[in-house]
Amino acid sequence: MKLRYLTAAIILATGCSLQAEDEMALEAKPAVITAPSRISNQELQLAIGKLLNSPRVRIATDAFTRSSRLSIQRAPHMDPKGNMIMGRSLEMPVMIQLMISANTCYVRDEKSGLSLPLPETQCQAE
Repeated sequence: MKLRYLTAAIILATGCSLQAEDEMALEAKPAVITAPSRISNQELQLAIGKLLNSPRVRIATDAFTRSSRLSIQRAPHMDPKGNMIMGRSLEMPVMIQLMISANTCYVRDEKSGLSLPLPETQCQAE
């Protein structure tokens, strides 16, 4: 009998958790940066690096100022003459989206769905 109650409680808690995540996803809107700065650019680079599990990510200073989506790809390996070492890269770029929800900006990896908040970045719905 206790096992039934425990199972029901777990199912109920999981359902509530999933519902809260769904509401957050419905509430989130694509966004653009309204006040780009060196600090917001550093924050973006760190957050995107964490999402992609990459220690170093470089993005343009005007990233996310005109569009909520950003395509990121690996920098090619070059020899001293500037030629690509390994030929063509067949790896698809990663799509990152800037979102806003409850006045908080965050970046989201479109493939994994993982997101990180950007407390220092100012943005508005696109």
